[in-house]
Formats: sequence, structure tokens, C-alpha cells
Amino acid sequence: MTRQARILAFGDSLTWGRIANRPERHGDDVRWPRVLEKALGGYAMVIEEGLNGRRIALEDPLRPYRSGISLLPLFIECHAPLDLVILMLGTNDCQRQHSLAPYDVARSMRMLAQVAQRPPVEPGMPVPEVLIVAPPVVRMPDDPDHEANFFMEGAPEKMALLATYYRRIADEIGASFFDAAKVATVTGEDGIHLDADNTRAIGLALAPVVDGLLGLPLPARGPALRIAGRVG
Repeated sequence: MTRQARILAFGDSLTWGRIANRPERHGDDVRWPRVLEKALGGYAMVIEEGLNGRRIALEDPLRPYRSGISLLPLFIECHAPLDLVILMLGTNDCQRQHSLAPYDVARSMRMLAQVAQRPPVEPGMPVPEVLIVAPPVVRMPDDPDHEANFFMEGAPEKMALLATYYRRIADEIGASFFDAAKVATVTGEDGIHLDADNTRAIGLALAPVVDGLLGLPLPARGPALRIAGRVG
């Protein structure tokens, strides 16, 4: 069957597109899922499921519904059929309050990715490919009095190791991997979020990765998109 590929972008405020120090998000021409969709030339639909404060498996003690592993199965079924699930999480798991080592965060990501790899509830629906993305590494804000200096204490050192562990677990479970820190850096305004150029850079950099995974007909690849139902 010839159709658009369907891609779920599942993440936190970096996927939602939060602007540093503001309760607002970047526009459609900037957020990396929208930029990725445009770069894929109309051959794929990218579904945004970003949520401020989302963790991989933990809950935020101050806000509900932040555990990704609890809600991912719901979104996978809601948006089925899916050809690819992109997971970019881990920043909030490295907050000081959780006291998780980088390896523990990666183990949580393994569990989350395996949720996406399970056979679907409805027989015959495809099992999506999974792309694990290590998020850009946080830094301490330029303002020494910024609150992120306290709740993200120790996070830069933890996140510097996430890419190594994420790559390893992706290899172990047959998922794909991309290190967003290779193409994007966080802004010094809050040390966590991305300015317009850097969130846009992630979307552009992911386009050839997604093309390679799904075989989309980007200009150099030919005219027709045919997606077989990859089951099992």
C-alpha cells in the first residue's frame, strides 16, 4: 500500500519546543518534529507528543502524568499504524531529586524502547522501528541565581555519559540511535532548552537518519513510497 509513513516523536519539553525561561513554544517552522516532517518532503507525517517535564519511567512529584513508560502504549495505539517511534528523553531523569546514575537512566530507556517494540494490540498492525535519541547535554545557566543551577546540579556530568549508554542499549535491543548533542547545544539562558537554530538543527539532522530507516523517496532516492506492514 502506498501511503505516508507515520512517525511518533515522543519526548519532553525539547520536543514540545519550549522557549528558554518562557512558558511558550517555538513555532511550527522551528520545532524539530515539524522541521523533520518538512524535510521528509511530504512522504511522512510526524506526530508530536512532547510534554514539559516528562521522564522516561519516573513521575514528577509535583505534576502528574510525567512517566513516559506509563503513557507510551496509549499513544502508540492512538496513532497506529506507526512506522517509526522516536524517543528523545532523559534530561528530566537526570535532575538532582531523582539521584539516578547515567546507567540507570539508560536502563529505563531500554524498557521504554521495548514497549514500542512489543506486538500491537490489534493483529496485523505493524511493529514500528525505534530510534533512540540522546538529548543535548544540559549546562549550568549563565545567571548564577537561576533555579536550574539547583535542580539540575550534577546533570551535565550525567548527561555527558548518556549517549554512550543509549547507543549500547540500542545495539542490544535492535533499535537505532542518534546523538542530538552532535548537532545541537542548549542555550545558556536556562541551560536546558534550545534556541530556534538548535531545535531546527535536530530536525534537519534526523531527516537522513529517518530516510535510511524507512527508505523514503527523498529527492535522491526515487519517486514512490511503499511501506510494507512490518509485523513481528
